Amino acid sequence: MLNYAITIRDKVAEDETAMKQIANNAPEQAMLGDFTTRTEDAIFASSEAHNNQQMQLLPDPAKFNQFVRVVFEMLKRISN
Repeated sequence: MLNYAITIRDKVAEDETAMKQIANNAPEQAMLGDFTTRTEDAIFASSEAHNNQQMQLLPDPAKFNQFVRVVFEMLKRISN
């Protein structure tokens, strides 16, 4: 869940209006502005992006194997 929150955070951070509201308001006030809507938009966009990536990887064994290798290398770096 933490990784998902980071993904959504990064997407919302791209929105200048939401970031201004966060910077200039208490949480309760920011929740009344665009922040909540932008977070919902980010959740939907993330879902679409993940579905697109999934549909590229799973039917193509070569792409899937390359992806698995990238994940392995990323994990190897943090395991040392």
